[in-house]
Amino acid sequence: MMVDGTYAKMWISHGIFYFIYKEIYEIDGPMAKTIVSERLQLQNENSYPIFCDLRGVTTAQKQARDYLAIEGGNLTKALALLVEDELAMKVARLYVKASEPPYPTQIFTDKDEALSFLQDYIK
Repeated sequence: MMVDGTYAKMWISHGIFYFIYKEIYEIDGPMAKTIVSERLQLQNENSYPIFCDLRGVTTAQKQARDYLAIEGGNLTKALALLVEDELAMKVARLYVKASEPPYPTQIFTDKDEALSFLQDYIK
C-alpha cells in the first residue's frame, strides 16, 4: 500500500520502508514534523531499514534538519539516503557527520547500491 503523504510518497516493500520526497524547495520546522508524523503512522510501531530519496529536496532549514535527525530517527534500523549528485553528497555527508545518527547511515547517488546496503538490515 502506497501512501501519498503531504510531502512524500511512502510504502513498505520486501522489508524496506521507501520514502520518496516530492519536489520541495525548502523543508521548514512544521514540514519536518508532518513528515516524521506521517512516516511513523505508516510504520505502525515497527522498525525498518529506510530508503530515503532526497532528490526532490533543494534545502532544509537548520531547525528542520535537527528535528529530522533526532525525532526522524525513531523506528529506523538503517538509513540509505539517495541524492542527485556529488555536491549533494558532500552536503549530506556533513549533515550526517554532524548529527551522528545511532543507526547505520550511508549516502548514495545510485539507487541499486542504496537498496543493496539496506539488505543486511531486513529482519
